Amino acid sequence: MKCFRLFIVSFLIIGYSFLCVCLCNISNGNVEKYSIHNDNLKISKNEAEISEDSSFNVLGNIKIPKINLENTLYPIGSPLNTVDKNIEVLSSSNMPDEDGGNFILAAHNGYSPIAYFHNLNKLSIGDEVFVSYNGVDYRYVVNDIYDVIKTGKVEIKRDKNRRTITMITCKGEDKQLVVIGYLK
Repeated sequence: MKCFRLFIVSFLIIGYSFLCVCLCNISNGNVEKYSIHNDNLKISKNEAEISEDSSFNVLGNIKIPKINLENTLYPIGSPLNTVDKNIEVLSSSNMPDEDGGNFILAAHNGYSPIAYFHNLNKLSIGDEVFVSYNGVDYRYVVNDIYDVIKTGKVEIKRDKNRRTITMITCKGEDKQLVVIGYLK
């Protein structure tokens, strides 16, 4: 009976994380909308296996000291750049070295091995996010944190004149958490 309960709880946790696929698509003005489409959800490698696979190029890495997150980022188009395997760099992102650009990342929330943004809700205004890209280290400071209703699109409110990092994850079944940081 205990094994059956453990199986059910594990199934619910994994199922919940699959429901938390973050969606985002570009619009105009100071509010941007982004969409991610994730048609093939499957877990085939964990982070340890991915880091040992040298056949894939690496875009850079992200480090968020407050939540003890440090992870490799893969280029757009890489089979490892999906929320079902890693932190996804959205295809509509600008890279960190682009003036006025928005580096947009999405990842699962929850308790599965692929829930890289599990503790994103613990960030506060003023916390730091570090991104290493093309041999340059970028330091962002969290400036805004807000929730949006999960509709398939995420409105990103930011200063388009500043280099921005946007991190998106699910928050419960009906909301998404958006964290905005600006380059310092």
